[in-house]
Amino acid sequence: MTDIIDLYFAISTSLIGLFITLIGYNVIKLKGKKPEDEERMIIWRKKFGKLFRILGVVMIFIGISLLILSFSDKRNDKWTESHKEDMKSLVINNSPFIQSLNPELRDLVVTCFVETYTKKYTLKESLGEVKEGQWPEEYQLTVMVPIMRECFEKYGLIEGK
Repeated sequence: MTDIIDLYFAISTSLIGLFITLIGYNVIKLKGKKPEDEERMIIWRKKFGKLFRILGVVMIFIGISLLILSFSDKRNDKWTESHKEDMKSLVINNSPFIQSLNPELRDLVVTCFVETYTKKYTLKESLGEVKEGQWPEEYQLTVMVPIMRECFEKYGLIEGK
């Protein structure tokens, strides 16, 4: 929902900026109802035209920047190497069994888990499940344990079904 609001705000800012710019460059002429209003509009345009041209262009750039930023935020759902390293540390530190493995095997299993997990779930999906600094037990049992089981089977720590 907020994505739609952000998109609407960015587009409306750009369009309003375009409208203000067109008024500033006298492409859109403001007209008065009476002939004496025309003279006031000419004076007004001389007084505020430059301001409208500058502010209009600034608003267009702000709107375009907001559009770019709103689309680039969507790409932040991807896992970085730093995120993966943090997840590896969490997995190792929260599992006495994994800590008891020899370092080479531990690295293989944890890397297998992290790579499999990060291929299936976006960063946003994963962080959405975190409550009070860790994943709920139900989430661990239904999502994480099956992935860990696959990795254990892959490296011969347990036998497959």
